[in-house]
Amino acid sequence: MRSAVTSCAILAMLLSLLGCSGLKLPTITVPTVAVSGTVLEAGVLEDKPIANAWVVISGSAPAYTDGSGRFTVNVPVTETDGQTIQVAVSVAKHGYMARLIEDRFIRTDAPTEIGEIYLVPAPNSSSLRGRVIDKTTGRGIPNAEVIFFGDLTLRVRTAADGSFLLSGIIPSSGDFPAQVRHPDFLTIFDLQTGRNYQNVTVRSGDENVNFVTLELYPLGTPALIKGQVVNAETLEPIAGATVTLGDKQTTTDAEGKFSVPNAPTGQQTLRVEHPSFLTFNESLLVNGDPLTVFLFPPGSLPSLPFTISGKVTLQGETNHSGVRVEARRKEDGTVVDVAITNIEGNYALWVPPGTYLVRASKEGFISDEREVIVRKGVAVTNVNFTLARMEGAP
Repeated sequence: MRSAVTSCAILAMLLSLLGCSGLKLPTITVPTVAVSGTVLEAGVLEDKPIANAWVVISGSAPAYTDGSGRFTVNVPVTETDGQTIQVAVSVAKHGYMARLIEDRFIRTDAPTEIGEIYLVPAPNSSSLRGRVIDKTTGRGIPNAEVIFFGDLTLRVRTAADGSFLLSGIIPSSGDFPAQVRHPDFLTIFDLQTGRNYQNVTVRSGDENVNFVTLELYPLGTPALIKGQVVNAETLEPIAGATVTLGDKQTTTDAEGKFSVPNAPTGQQTLRVEHPSFLTFNESLLVNGDPLTVFLFPPGSLPSLPFTISGKVTLQGETNHSGVRVEARRKEDGTVVDVAITNIEGNYALWVPPGTYLVRASKEGFISDEREVIVRKGVAVTNVNFTLARMEGAP
């Protein structure tokens, strides 16, 4: 009887919290810090302010520049302890190339001025507005990286509600692949095929003409995972290797490739075995990205021929050589390795496991940078860049 009375008392307390709109729960307030800057047109003779440019910083609510190109964004921070943190700044406006900058720093306890940001004019281009959402809940995903592949690769981050703006799309119409990355979600759009891109149809015009919704699966959702196993010394594919991912197992084909249907994702143990090579057995994050695994012959030195590789494309050029690509340790900014691209734009870096900022730069072009996580024994491939030429540069 006493337990029944207690239950009724608890129920009465809950009902007393209910109003016309239901149970009133405390709201969680995320601290923010004001960050200001100026958006300018990249020109040779003078700096021209850009009004009504869309600005988002590390998952903030979007802000728009005023007539003098100025903006102030309230950036969410986890702690207001006076530390300096790195932020990602996304800027876009129709008629200009969208830009993602990942090398700016702010204080968590005081307003910060991050200086000038330059956009390259892109006449006769189109723009795309969109939203990235959690497929299971329909909620917007903030601070997700949207990568759009046209003649130029465009990258921005989403705002607090999952919205984004991509400008500078060339050609101005057609079907284009888009990818999305976020540490808490899969990069895969189709769980059955492992497809890690979504085709987006763009018509000539601004963001009022073009809109797309991109849905992500949360990390931990089973999906088809693909990869390849290669010889660490010769880079030749290894056929007949046994690949075990979680409780799933498969074998590599003649090209060293494998696919694991309905594989577990998230932090998982990957084991790769072959009688002629040392066994690979590591815990790593499985998020849908293709896995490239190097196996070492017995007695070989435990090093990889490269751990980060990709291609840099120079806008309007056929010779893509001479681009400096450097990997800086994210935690302290130390440059660990540097490479120069060949005529095709290819490069390769060797860095130990860790988190890096990989930056591509060349005189006369706008530099680009992205974050790359390198895990033990697994190479990160296709870290690609497209560098836009500065207006007026020879």
